[in-house]
Amino acid sequence: MGVHSSSGAQRVLPALSPMLAVIGPPPGPEAEAEYAYETLWNGARVISHLPGDGSVRLLAATGLDVTAQYPELQALAAVLPGPEAVLDGEIVTRDSEGRPSVQRLQQRMSLHHPDAVTHAARDLPVRLMLFDILYLGEPTVQLPYTARRDLLDDLALAGPGIAVPAAWPAMAAEALEQSVLEGYDGVVAKRLTSPYLPGRRSRDWIKIKHLNRDT
Repeated sequence: MGVHSSSGAQRVLPALSPMLAVIGPPPGPEAEAEYAYETLWNGARVISHLPGDGSVRLLAATGLDVTAQYPELQALAAVLPGPEAVLDGEIVTRDSEGRPSVQRLQQRMSLHHPDAVTHAARDLPVRLMLFDILYLGEPTVQLPYTARRDLLDDLALAGPGIAVPAAWPAMAAEALEQSVLEGYDGVVAKRLTSPYLPGRRSRDWIKIKHLNRDT
């Protein structure tokens, strides 16, 4: 549970590690409708903490605080001023043609000096793709994927560098085709009934890469 401390004290939100996917083939035709399909971003995974005081704290998958490396993502606090929330997502970058750029992302990840970070926020901007919600005034990890996704969609999170990407329920082929068009490596199939399992690798999430497909 989040801790509501006395006035002026820092609020403490639950420290949750990201849920992880297994790599595998797409579900067969008999099971395809049991999953939603999302883009495989291959970005920098971050858990975003919004304590409701106008701040944003970004934690990498390792638990390292990377907030200072991405000052432009403080805009998330304005997009979601309340209630307290913990969101799962990935930081991505794109090249001048709008294609995903791992090289640009690695450049941003390597910068720590405040002056370098300030310049990079202008010259190498990032986007935060938010795809799950772990806490919204109270824990949501126990809810099925569909309920969490509804909560996330209802928040209508959109702004400079902030987006909630599309999910494709029961539409594996369409999701894979879209990821090819946008230059990404594949999709993640997420079981519609699955809860969020912090810090665990589960077959409820299947990472499907184009190179692993037979077609």
